[in-house]
Amino acid sequence: MDFVNELNPMQYEAVTTSLQNVRIIAGAGSGKTRVLTYRIAYLISEMHVEPWKILAITFTNKVANEMKSRVLKMLPLQASDLTIKTFHSFCAMFLRREISVLGFPASFTILDEEDQTKLVKDIAAEMGFKKGDKIVGRALSYIGSCKLKEKYPEDITIKNKSFEDEDTCLQMYTRYEEEKNKTLSLDFDDLLLKTNYILETYPDIRYKWQQKIDHILVDEFQDTNNSEYKLIKLLVKPFTCLYVVGDPDQTIYTWRGANQGIILDIQKDFKDIETIILNQNYRSTETILNSANKLIAHNKLRVEKDLFTKKEKGEPITVKSCPSSRDEAEYVAREIVRLKQMFNYSYKDIVILYRSSYVTLDFESTLTSRGIPFKIYGGQKFYQRKEIKDVLAYFHLIVNTKDDISFERIINVPRRGIGDQTLATIKMEADNAGQSLYEYLRDVDFDNTELSKKILNSLKTMITVIDTAREDIAKDEETFSKILENMVHQLGYQDYLLNDEDADERIEHVRALFEDIRHYLKNNPESTFDEYLQNITLLSAQDDIIDGDYVNLMTVHVAKGLEFPCVFIVRFNAGVFPNMRAITEEGYKGLEEERRLAYVAMTRAKERLYLTLSADYSYVISSNLSPSQFLKESGNEVLNTRNEYNPYRTTNPKRPTSFHFDDGPNAGFEKDPPRVQNFNQATNDVKEWKVGDVVIHKKLGRGVVVELEGDDIIKVRFEEHGIKSILGNHPSVSKGGYDA
Repeated sequence: MDFVNELNPMQYEAVTTSLQNVRIIAGAGSGKTRVLTYRIAYLISEMHVEPWKILAITFTNKVANEMKSRVLKMLPLQASDLTIKTFHSFCAMFLRREISVLGFPASFTILDEEDQTKLVKDIAAEMGFKKGDKIVGRALSYIGSCKLKEKYPEDITIKNKSFEDEDTCLQMYTRYEEEKNKTLSLDFDDLLLKTNYILETYPDIRYKWQQKIDHILVDEFQDTNNSEYKLIKLLVKPFTCLYVVGDPDQTIYTWRGANQGIILDIQKDFKDIETIILNQNYRSTETILNSANKLIAHNKLRVEKDLFTKKEKGEPITVKSCPSSRDEAEYVAREIVRLKQMFNYSYKDIVILYRSSYVTLDFESTLTSRGIPFKIYGGQKFYQRKEIKDVLAYFHLIVNTKDDISFERIINVPRRGIGDQTLATIKMEADNAGQSLYEYLRDVDFDNTELSKKILNSLKTMITVIDTAREDIAKDEETFSKILENMVHQLGYQDYLLNDEDADERIEHVRALFEDIRHYLKNNPESTFDEYLQNITLLSAQDDIIDGDYVNLMTVHVAKGLEFPCVFIVRFNAGVFPNMRAITEEGYKGLEEERRLAYVAMTRAKERLYLTLSADYSYVISSNLSPSQFLKESGNEVLNTRNEYNPYRTTNPKRPTSFHFDDGPNAGFEKDPPRVQNFNQATNDVKEWKVGDVVIHKKLGRGVVVELEGDDIIKVRFEEHGIKSILGNHPSVSKGGYDA
């Protein structure tokens, strides 16, 4: 490999350094993935490091797979020789091998967010609450917050309550851990916490793993949290080489524990660490990069770098203010058509980015009406669809017969005549027998139960099918995809789907799942069934992104690490972007994070960048929308929409007229009064919403309330459209009762 000619001088220095501990500050678009990939190749080919002595940690499975694929193309290696994983997937691998010291089997189940929520709802019901009560959301937040601090219930003593329901939340947290342990399950946070606990508590295991690894490389280091950093330090021995790559200007996950101070102050723990700055941007035009640099320069908590590009100046940034949110969506749709027709862009070259998911409705309906294909990411992922979750629940029971959460999901899918009372009886009898639901029903004595023989026969038939599949996989794991397909067919699940109004679509999803299994086996021939289940449980929103010619819609958080020729950042308004709640709760730190988020959004653009905003009334922030302060900070102007040049007009075009920001509530907008939301219009007569209520929306279909946002707004997780914030009293919305 010609490292000199394939890398720029700073990349070459970063790839070939012989220093033990290195911090790479990699500006946006500076080729950090390239540097990490070449660094791994350099270690193996030039420094003669054994590939299995290298551990590379990436932010998503998608990036891990891309990096591994690139290295394998550069060097004649076996895929199994390289360990490139996310933090969570590394911990899952570690625990499959070492968790027996904690009394857990290697076949433990990993709970996803939906599984966690269901478990907490069930616990709330046991304690006398309704599954839709606010205590469910509070308990989930409390559990997550405690685990970020590495505290389990036994580590917590409440002296002075920090909030009213803290005692109740701690009780629910205690029950939550008891239920997880009983079902041999771990949640995402447990993967890190249990790994760290074992490494801290068992010196022989720590020594064994330290000896396995001579080089640790970490991508997106700016978004590392305290538990992840602790893991790195536990794996490091005196002669381990640590190589971290990140950009403090792109720290955008502090809300879920990312600690920017780790990358800024790493020299406190690794005193000999050297810093190399990658400051040449290969992605964006000079105009886009200069604007993003102006914006981020307003932040104080950062490592200064002179990010530059040798690319052409490029097109000016387009700033478009519109009288209403619908007008904004119409403008974006028209501009997408123009980009495709006049400049030959494909739909897949275009992305619409937004700060919060609730803004998408106007864009979805407008793109649909114009026949523009689009796909939304960051909402419901493929593996979270009901039919996929059902099939995966059966798969989990093959691996873990104590998984009551999975068993409850499929006990009546397909329908077997199991009602709430029957399920309560099964739970009571299983609990008295000290067994899981699956194990109890497998071994139950027909003469020593209150359950009817009809129900028992139905359930035992199901269990026999699962047991047979388990035995067949044990005999011939290489063909487990076919075994699983036969199992689902024998269970009658496809016939069950035929009764669904969306039968064709749901059946295609299930077929796609089996195609995914076959694809996984082809690319990972040495992997086991357990590893496949683990892999899909740990997927992120970005991992669900697939190729296709459609406009992409996603939050800026999901877009991290991606790039597109044309980027629309929409609803670039004060209170929306920057987010009002973030600033209210976190003050100046919150504002800096919002600015970093805007910087990340702007630097996704390679050729054309659009910043669009609306003068509409926002019922989310309860005021008329005004321009984001980030417009002025990034050196951009708001244009007068009334006299703006219309690219579609064929005669007498007028040049755009710009005007200055002022201090009024409609600063930057034309003086015509904006369209105001009419709250006196017809409503749906729903007086009150609660978390857990089922929502029926005329356009979006069925969903469940997951959060209340003020007096009028409800956040709903729709089955087919992901999470949306909607007006709770809108005539198109009706209540469907409580979700079970």
